[in-house]
Amino acid sequence: MIQHNIMVGLSLIASLLIYFLTGQYLYWYCIFLIPVYFFGAYLVLLIIYMLFIAVVSWFLNKKDIPEKPNRFYYGIIRETALFGLFLTRCKVKKINTNLEPKKVRYMVVSNHKSNFDPIILFKCLKENPIVCVTKPEILDMPVAGKWVRYSGFIPIERDNIQQAAQAISTAANYIKNDQASICIYPEGKRNMEDEMLDFHPGSFKIAYRSKCPIVICSTKNTMNIKKNFPFKKTKVTFKILEVLNYEDYKDKSTSEIAKYSRDLINEDLKIKD
Repeated sequence: MIQHNIMVGLSLIASLLIYFLTGQYLYWYCIFLIPVYFFGAYLVLLIIYMLFIAVVSWFLNKKDIPEKPNRFYYGIIRETALFGLFLTRCKVKKINTNLEPKKVRYMVVSNHKSNFDPIILFKCLKENPIVCVTKPEILDMPVAGKWVRYSGFIPIERDNIQQAAQAISTAANYIKNDQASICIYPEGKRNMEDEMLDFHPGSFKIAYRSKCPIVICSTKNTMNIKKNFPFKKTKVTFKILEVLNYEDYKDKSTSEIAKYSRDLINEDLKIKD
């Protein structure tokens, strides 16, 4: 959380400057004011940061479709999301993240329970950027939607065959052109039921076209983050279950890989960590 660390440092400097420059160090009891100055300065910086996000979004054209992910906008989205996760007091347990492919773009597939799922993925995987294939409504959100659009996130309309095909092609090109890795939730929507929905085989065309590794992951308990905030901590588990290289799946159909991935994740979700 780069911006959090910067704000902490600036707040500490500001509080100490106020303490010493105003001569309060001459009175021992004034030392208790330092935490007050610190939190006040942090709050002011947080407000400035949020205003910066809002003002910049005002000048972004929501109709523009970037040809590739913009590192600046992606970085702001990622760091802001991680900061939000920090505020929710969420503790993430990482399992098998050492299996993440190194120095190669890939496609991540996982179950989908909450809007926090992509944020957990940002936190646990080192690849940068990881662009999500998402529903168009996300890109239409006030303020954040424009940042998400310029970050390279790809909207997909599953009921629009032509647009869905274009979205899959764009995602595959991101990988082939070494611009970004791709995250997709093959269930097609958030699923609040215990049993997973069937995976859409078409999602896996991204991997076939780009000949990239498929990173199969499971994410547990993200649906409780919102419920527990602000009074309880939430423990979330993120696990890489398997990494399929192109040689492992090239002779299988998309339906076979979709079923294999779903079954693998579904079985892991039944295990209590």
